[in-house]
Amino acid sequence: MTPVVLAFLSAALWGIWWIPIRYLGTLGMDGAWGGVAMNGGAALFAVLWVVVTRVSFRLGLNGILGAALVGVAVSTYSVAITMSDVVRVILLFYLAPGWSKIIEWAFMGRGWHWTSTLTIAASLLGAWLVLGGDLSLSGLGIGDFLAVLSGMAWAGGAALIFAGGRSSAASLTLVTCLCATAIGVGFILLGKGTVFSGQATLIGSGVGAVAGLVYVMPIMVLTLWSAQRLPPATISFLLTAEILSGVLSGVLLLDEPFGAMQAGGALLILLAAAAEVLKGIGGKNKPVCRQG
Repeated sequence: MTPVVLAFLSAALWGIWWIPIRYLGTLGMDGAWGGVAMNGGAALFAVLWVVVTRVSFRLGLNGILGAALVGVAVSTYSVAITMSDVVRVILLFYLAPGWSKIIEWAFMGRGWHWTSTLTIAASLLGAWLVLGGDLSLSGLGIGDFLAVLSGMAWAGGAALIFAGGRSSAASLTLVTCLCATAIGVGFILLGKGTVFSGQATLIGSGVGAVAGLVYVMPIMVLTLWSAQRLPPATISFLLTAEILSGVLSGVLLLDEPFGAMQAGGALLILLAAAAEVLKGIGGKNKPVCRQG
């Protein structure tokens, strides 16, 4: 149960990702710069961690590719929440459990049962209720597209990390943060003169780097350590707790509404996650392609 608890904790922390990103925006770190500063700071401290503790950096191809895809997910998510409504980004990202289920079924030899459809439907319905039951998908913008891409990258990355066997969480974190930083810099370079590029300030860069140490690194370590031990769909469902923490943080800090509809949605999400977790730790339908 340890990876289950840690994944749930990391999900709660992911839900307040919008707070440092928006705060950095007030310091002039708009566009992709907020994510670059945070992920870059986390990458720097991850390098120091690996060097000082002499952690083994042995990663298989699956681990490297998986961590890189998670980095893509983190970077695109960070940019998406600066370009679209936070609630839209969260919901579109959390198509990830569906992508994970499809990956498990198509590539990992895990069966698709009626419970798979039920858990996906319950989690998505719960997300819709938590977000107020009033989310139009018309007029999708670049930010919305990035949110969907982020969820797909996360699902693929989690599957590769799980199939790649055990390795150092510090090494996976380093690869993830380096990739996330590189993708963010790519947004800045390719999006010169657009909302991608933004701008940087000395103070904002320093604050972002510190946030990388005290916030991003712990989240990454908890998430990637758990991703090695839990099936992709299981951890993706656990991470839907981010929706709950995101909404609750909005209620407390932004005075956003939370009533019976949101409470019912939260219950559906928890039930879907619990059902998937219990099935996952039960040891049924183990993947046939896992190495190591």
